[in-house]
Amino acid sequence: MTEQPQFRITPVDGHNLWPVLKLKVAPEQTQFIETNAQSLAEAGFDKRFDWHPYALMVADTVVGFAMVGALNTEERYIWLDRLMLDAQYQHHGWGGTFLELLKAFIMTNWPVDTIVLSYERENTEAERFYFHHGFRDLHRVDDNNGEKMAVFGK
Repeated sequence: MTEQPQFRITPVDGHNLWPVLKLKVAPEQTQFIETNAQSLAEAGFDKRFDWHPYALMVADTVVGFAMVGALNTEERYIWLDRLMLDAQYQHHGWGGTFLELLKAFIMTNWPVDTIVLSYERENTEAERFYFHHGFRDLHRVDDNNGEKMAVFGK
């Protein structure tokens, strides 16, 4: 019997920082997402949104990165601002596994009813992926970057 991989979400810290920084999306995806170094700099220095960066792990290997924050307690939503898997770990179904884990993790750890995210209009692959995992079109664009917005939850 083949053992299933152990998927987990863990805060970025001194033990996994360098592996997170080495992660790279596929070349054709670089135009759609900030580097992890940019995201970590944002989390470290832009305190307005209380960003929480996470390493996505399979067993003891860092395979991806996510960042959550910009909690709106009044409207009970939070942003899943980044989600990426290293190019070598894509196309194994792990992105969907991590997105499902992240949705449950967020709903458990923050007082929210919905999760919001945005993506580049041209990134139709991301749109299909998010919609397949229960997100729906908000029919709005993010005022900060012009990206299409989607929501999961109520």
